[in-house]
Amino acid sequence: MSISRREFERRYAAIRQQMERDSLECLLVVGLSDDFNRGNIRYVTGSGRGGCCVFPLEGDPVFMTGLNQSASPKIPKTVEAFELLDLRETDNPAGQVVEELSRFYTGNRIGIVGMNCIPVPLYLAVKEKFPDKLVDSVKIFEDLRSVKSAEEIEKMRVAAAVADDVYAMLVNLVKPGLSDYEIYGHVKKAIYEKGCEYSFDLIDASGSRMNMTFWPTGERLKENNTLFMEITPAYDGYYAQLPVTLPVGKYPPEIRKMVSVWEQANEAALEILKPGTKVSDVYLTLVNTVRENGYISPLRPGHAIGLDALDFWSITESSTITLKQGMTLAVHPSIMTEIGGDACGMGYTYLITDTGAERFSKVELAELMK
Repeated sequence: MSISRREFERRYAAIRQQMERDSLECLLVVGLSDDFNRGNIRYVTGSGRGGCCVFPLEGDPVFMTGLNQSASPKIPKTVEAFELLDLRETDNPAGQVVEELSRFYTGNRIGIVGMNCIPVPLYLAVKEKFPDKLVDSVKIFEDLRSVKSAEEIEKMRVAAAVADDVYAMLVNLVKPGLSDYEIYGHVKKAIYEKGCEYSFDLIDASGSRMNMTFWPTGERLKENNTLFMEITPAYDGYYAQLPVTLPVGKYPPEIRKMVSVWEQANEAALEILKPGTKVSDVYLTLVNTVRENGYISPLRPGHAIGLDALDFWSITESSTITLKQGMTLAVHPSIMTEIGGDACGMGYTYLITDTGAERFSKVELAELMK
């Protein structure tokens, strides 16, 4: 089941409250059909295919579609907010957007959400028409999307359950000689069969490393090495992430030590995953635990997650974010001997509750050491 009309109406009301605060009479919301830039446009339209939407302070949001699309019987399935939108077919998005903005324009400012996604011709056309009225308004969406509603949280629970199923499948599948193409195919098949429309899945089947490649490269698993994967399915648009380092046979001795260190780091982070904690403190807790055990942790140890696989912010030392109830984040510290050396990457997706953190996943990743 897709996102409800009631949920979209809640979002629209919250967005318009922020628009009034910022003296904005219109937003131009732009997104791409990739794992990191579709969240904003999906938040208001329910479409995971990117595009642009003119969102007025009053009146129906206008969503641009291609020619001969608005009457398609699949539109209600691919554009969840279909009944709340004014669909405009066009082969000239730049011209159509300017026309729609002009229809609502009375002299106040126009906010752009997705400045990094907007096509150059579209931006130039809007800039020419409204030269001194454009402002970057992505902060509105960052604030609203960072705290999930009950409906959004349930979607993420389903996505996490799908990731758990994929993990269980991989535990039984992994064996020497298996190629990363075969593994990737099994993972994608399992995810789509569970009703997910897309997923973000990193893979490394080379030795006992985590090179973070986005696709297979023809490697084959070897006895007593590891398979690293980030299993990240999206259910009704909402991602949950389960990074895993699986043994091919048995963990190599060094990797066994790393898994123990990961357990320590994860448990230390859990003690402070609660409202009011600074994200920078989560970073220091994770990374310092790894360093104290003689390893390095050079990769980002986690990030916010939701309608994008990376939802606006990462767990970094310089982060100014403070955790709030309703936030969701993936926590996955990396443990390495050196850059390019043996490594372990594991973690879970968490919901910040009123008193701490709820782990969405039900699997116990460290059990494979037993």
